[in-house]
Amino acid sequence: MHEQPPVVLTIAGSDSSGGAGLHADVRTMSALGVHCATAVTLVSAQNTAEFRSAVPMPPGMVLSQIEAVLDDLPVVATKTGLLFTEANIHAVATIAENGRLPLLVVDPVMVGMQGTSLYDADTEKLIAERLVPHARVITPNHLEAGRLLGLELTGDLDELVDAARQLGELGPEAVVISGGRRSVDGTAPVVTDVCVVGEQVTMLESPWVETPNVRGSGDTLSAAIAARLAIGDTVIDALRSAHAFTAEALRVSASWRLGAGQGPLGHFHSPR
Repeated sequence: MHEQPPVVLTIAGSDSSGGAGLHADVRTMSALGVHCATAVTLVSAQNTAEFRSAVPMPPGMVLSQIEAVLDDLPVVATKTGLLFTEANIHAVATIAENGRLPLLVVDPVMVGMQGTSLYDADTEKLIAERLVPHARVITPNHLEAGRLLGLELTGDLDELVDAARQLGELGPEAVVISGGRRSVDGTAPVVTDVCVVGEQVTMLESPWVETPNVRGSGDTLSAAIAARLAIGDTVIDALRSAHAFTAEALRVSASWRLGAGQGPLGHFHSPR
């Protein structure tokens, strides 16, 4: 008989190519032995090469999905991805403020595949002020970290440690500034995630993997953190485990050719 899995709720968007958003979350959590419930924030038409269009879910529908899950399933951790509209950000933040999103991991998806902003400055400020303070962990890349702080970050590691500390002052216990986008040109021999947990600074490093298949890597990292927290890891252990899981998922799918652009990761690379 299999042991009953812990339950995590992810609140994010649907990617029709199956590489990012909810799809990466469900695969990651399944690979780690966690049951993943979902609340869909948008439905998109996209593939590995281009984003064509998207239709947001009305905030009332997003709330209904969240409440339906929380009212029935024993959710022990939650995560957010792309919320897409100010109305949805307000709706999710209100539930978080009421303490109903346990062990919340916020992946503040604020830039697209090419690094362009998905929101205006007011909406970015809204995420920083209403959602980030209620997170246990936030996982921006360096571009998103800068937008949350109203700064332009170059990617220098000392600068990112300072930025992570500033973000920690907003409320989350841990800040992870993921390093994949900083290393996207392949010149760096390693990918470094800058982690600040309280006063503790940790650099998590893994070898750079030459691959076009990076779609959903940020989603995978944040989903793995939420899954490991649900399993019972301490925050720092969850960060270490999630970093290693994401690095291996990138490695095993490096030679895949699924689509003409950024392909998906290989989540089912090892027994849970």
